[in-house]
Amino acid sequence: MRSVEQLLQGIAVPAGQKLYGVMPGDTVRVSASIDYRGPAWDDVFYAAIGSRVVFFDEYWVGTTPVHFDSSVNWVTYKFSVDILITKIANFPWTPGWFDLYVKLDVAQGKAGFPELSNVIEVLLAAEFQNFAIASYEV
Repeated sequence: MRSVEQLLQGIAVPAGQKLYGVMPGDTVRVSASIDYRGPAWDDVFYAAIGSRVVFFDEYWVGTTPVHFDSSVNWVTYKFSVDILITKIANFPWTPGWFDLYVKLDVAQGKAGFPELSNVIEVLLAAEFQNFAIASYEV
């Protein structure tokens, strides 16, 4: 019999929906698409999971090189990157819900910075509930 963790591996969550129960050691795959036209361009697809307070505080990051071919027409590109979830210090907001953003590193903002708030739940510490005495006897 497979565990819940094994069953959940590989289940994609559409953008904007919640991804529950990510734990240290798990890998979150972030996928994105973008339309491009212009000269050939090399860049780095960059995805970060963290918390936006005033600035985006990145806790986990993944990067991968991407290439855009020269084109006078709009062409849609799809790419993905894996982010390994590791333990971090237990600040007041961890464990909990985290934000996600992506960017093209070399483009320096020309492509925008899509961001989603409170979409990834990371369980960094043990949690308990419903602890009760079941019985006692002589």
